[in-house]
Amino acid sequence: MKKRVQTLFNFYIKSSIHVALAAVSLAFISLQVASQRPTFSLLIFIFCSAFFAYNFVKIYPVIKTKNSTNFPHLIFWLSFECGLASLYLFFKLTAAAQLIVFVGGVLVLLYSVPFSQNKENLRNSKGWKMYLVVLTWILLTVGVPLAMIPTFDVNLFLQLMLIQGVYIFVAIIPFEIRDLAVDPSSLNTLPQRLGVFRAKILGWVLLSIALVLTFYFFGRMTPFTLSTVLSFGLLAFFLARSTPNQSLYFSSFWVEAIPIVWAVTYYFIN
Repeated sequence: MKKRVQTLFNFYIKSSIHVALAAVSLAFISLQVASQRPTFSLLIFIFCSAFFAYNFVKIYPVIKTKNSTNFPHLIFWLSFECGLASLYLFFKLTAAAQLIVFVGGVLVLLYSVPFSQNKENLRNSKGWKMYLVVLTWILLTVGVPLAMIPTFDVNLFLQLMLIQGVYIFVAIIPFEIRDLAVDPSSLNTLPQRLGVFRAKILGWVLLSIALVLTFYFFGRMTPFTLSTVLSFGLLAFFLARSTPNQSLYFSSFWVEAIPIVWAVTYYFIN
């Protein structure tokens, strides 16, 4: 029984279900802050899009090398089905949301597929990885939900983009600390450039600034502010505990779970 649970948990993490739920959670928060009731079809679209995108990034290199030894067949077919579901639901989005999804899709392709003559994608290009991830997430978790509202609130978009953008940026740092031993120096990640401790300092400073801006934009005792304080505090704690030899699920489960905690906390406070 224990082995079966462990197998299911490993699949839950490796198949990107967990990270897709994190994306849905951030999108849910964006809609709630905008006083919009989340529709089931939109949340399913965001889940399927995140699931497909993350697994495309992971599976594409395997397909390209034609390595069938450890090919993740189940994850491949689930991703294929999610891709079809996303395509179907895409046509139910507003034109503005469709445009944002298109831009996000192009970024995912640039992140994964090498288009230059040196056969290098932007993921492996110096200094591009973190910013591409942040921008892609913001488009999906802030841009798409707000673009579904008849009157697009530019100010709210910029505010949420800043707050969630800082969160996502800092949440990537534990992963980069974890991957220090395997990431080539050409990636120029924050821990490679600044060192582990200085990268953590930068993360804490950014979280503090974003928290002050949250108080300024949304007030001190609002549900969004209170849930943000808790979530940023959790991220600051996990950032402090991040090491290159962290446990297997430290980043991939615990850090990725913070958006889910954020959304649940916001829901109950609200």
